[in-house]
Amino acid sequence: MDDATLSSPVKSRRRLEHSHSSGLQLELLSPIATSDDPLDLSEPLPGSHHSRNQKPIPSSARKIASGKKEFLSKQWRKWQRRIPFLKKIQETVLRVPPKLRTAFVVFWFGWKIALILILLFMTLQQPSSSMELSYSNNIRPSQFHNNMHSNATRVLYIVTSLAEYNNGRRKTVKGSDRFLHQLLPVMIDSVESMVSHNLQVDVVLICAYPLRPERETMIRYRLPRDVGLQIWDDALPLSYHPQNKTTGSLRANTRALARQHRFVVKDKLEYYDMFVAFEDDMLIRGHQVQHYWHMSQEIERLRIMAPESIKDGLGDNVDDYKHTKFFGTMSKSQLERVVPGFMRVEVLVNDTERTAKTKIQFPADWDFGDYGTRHIDPSICCHFHMEPPPLQDDTFPEAPGVDDLIIWETNIKAFSLRQFPTGSSPLLEWSVLMMGPGKKLPDHAKIGGYWSGRGGSFGDEKRPSGGEPKLVAQQGGWMATKEQLVRMNGQLCLAEFLPPFDRIAGGNDGLDPHNVEFWSGSYQFFTGAGNHCNMQRIISINPDHFSKHLLYHTANNKQKQLGQWRMLRADQLFGQLNSVKKMAEKAKVEIETSNSNKS
Repeated sequence: MDDATLSSPVKSRRRLEHSHSSGLQLELLSPIATSDDPLDLSEPLPGSHHSRNQKPIPSSARKIASGKKEFLSKQWRKWQRRIPFLKKIQETVLRVPPKLRTAFVVFWFGWKIALILILLFMTLQQPSSSMELSYSNNIRPSQFHNNMHSNATRVLYIVTSLAEYNNGRRKTVKGSDRFLHQLLPVMIDSVESMVSHNLQVDVVLICAYPLRPERETMIRYRLPRDVGLQIWDDALPLSYHPQNKTTGSLRANTRALARQHRFVVKDKLEYYDMFVAFEDDMLIRGHQVQHYWHMSQEIERLRIMAPESIKDGLGDNVDDYKHTKFFGTMSKSQLERVVPGFMRVEVLVNDTERTAKTKIQFPADWDFGDYGTRHIDPSICCHFHMEPPPLQDDTFPEAPGVDDLIIWETNIKAFSLRQFPTGSSPLLEWSVLMMGPGKKLPDHAKIGGYWSGRGGSFGDEKRPSGGEPKLVAQQGGWMATKEQLVRMNGQLCLAEFLPPFDRIAGGNDGLDPHNVEFWSGSYQFFTGAGNHCNMQRIISINPDHFSKHLLYHTANNKQKQLGQWRMLRADQLFGQLNSVKKMAEKAKVEIETSNSNKS
């Protein structure tokens, strides 16, 4: 074979001889390029899948790819030497058929993707407490809510729960699930009602007991989408044992659990417009929260317009209740203590065995002039479905009637009527003054009213003191706007309403000797003493709004604990208050006529 043949760019045979036992010789055809006419790898081979328009792959890129592959291979061998079982794993995997390996990889990635999608779906469905309520100093709750609620009133709803299961006291069924049958339905219904009234709501639940994860899930699942939730469980504070103070022994202070909501309010004060703090058996409806807000705005409008002091010589001498002023101009110092108030009611479960039998005789009048004959509206507070706990005989009417609502914490002797200054809205024109303020209240801040017994309805009986327990009308909680809380805590209360409780009588950071009612039942808020605030609660006598001042105590157990003589039908009280209003209107005409004749 000549040199020309060897140098031609054609396929030549290269014989490879193998030292195989069969002596079989294999021939391998391979392309050989001469140095004079090298094979150009940058051009696509004939019949290849590359199109003419595609850019050729540079040889440098192939070298880089080959280098990366070699590097990774070296790294893998390096790890195999360090971790011997990696080689065994590789060998085991390579023994698996390729199709099975592919199926396993596809399944593994598919399972991961499905899990991520499920977690994302659950996160979007349920609000995160860490995002909704754990705010930094420059983040406000409105950033976590839909833009459609940007103008809504921001409300923080705080619920305090002492027991997960009832202990059998106070006419409850021992061992019944209070969380499932009481707290959960009441809290969810309250929140849903508030949201339906265009209120932007977040919830804080304070529990004396550890809350199990599955129970937290129940709450989150049932809360509306845009409602944030934060839980403070196992929240009982510790205090020194009152009988062993010298030894320094500690105890879990169940009474002071009602104090804990004040820390939450202090922490969240700048982020909300209004705070609603109640016990776990109090049903709070959007009608009532919205009414409190609107009524407070009207009171604030009157306060801004009011004079600093009144110099007409007709001071509100409330101690002389037979002659005290009950209409006319009010000063700023009077109006700054006025807040809307509430009364607790229960639904009468058994009218035959436990009917209302109050001994007080007082006329009731349901004729409201231009409004016609009116009665209370139970649907606002008390139309509510709640399954009774097992083993409980009584069933709660879901739609109680006018005569089914009863009051046990007050009666007509506790109330006075006041006509607010000219220019007041129908919300305030004539309002009921509730009991409470008294001790250590400055004279210029006292507010007089026409007491129900002023005309001799109760003989020579004197007007009760402000803090009478059977007449003060505990609320089971309170509502307040941010502005009201700031004013109370900074100037009106005789001791701190919000922590730190440095001036609370008894010391021990406010843990002793105060009871539940001091913190949550309105005693500090509405009555007068060394630690109290002397805020004056009012109720609108307007028949369109009176029922919004009634709060449903869903436990319905007070009617079983107390004597029937304490029970008063709410509609009866409504008619009696209207009678007092008419007495006050008549007395006002007589006073104005007398003053006119004197002048």
